[in-house]
Amino acid sequence: MRQKRGKLITFLCSLIPGAAEMYMGFMKKGISLMAVFILSIVVPSVLRVSDVFILFAVLIWFYSFFHARNLVACKEEEFWALADEYVWASFLEGREVKVTNPTLRKWGAGILIVYGVSQLWHIAARWIYYMIPDYLWEVVSMFVDEVPQILVSVVIIIIGLKLIAGKKEELDGEGK
Repeated sequence: MRQKRGKLITFLCSLIPGAAEMYMGFMKKGISLMAVFILSIVVPSVLRVSDVFILFAVLIWFYSFFHARNLVACKEEEFWALADEYVWASFLEGREVKVTNPTLRKWGAGILIVYGVSQLWHIAARWIYYMIPDYLWEVVSMFVDEVPQILVSVVIIIIGLKLIAGKKEELDGEGK
């Protein structure tokens, strides 16, 4: 049952993403905000990707906090006119998520493959660590630790060069 609640308890609930929305009866909105927030922390941790991706969790927290504050501050008729829908519903708006551009699909697949190989490399490095004597591992570890970063850096450089070349070709075509 949706209902406007007191400002103090709503404020305290708004400190947890999605809790204030659920407290006011917007269960779909609240649960989806909470799930997106938790996933934005868990997925980068499990996949061992850069801590920069944790910034998405901070953005989601801010969105949820201010969304809850806006719900408390809105007028009664506006409050009752709001629909309880999942967070991603407003972004998708009935559209399917499809990547039809072949170039984007190719680059996306390439990035996923590079990431997968990088993760396998880290697992293999741990296995190698237990098989190689300590004195030899000190020499080998420098190489083993750096390969995934080198691989990702090379892919980023190649993408950058392709983007520059594409822009140069576009500008050369306009100049004629």
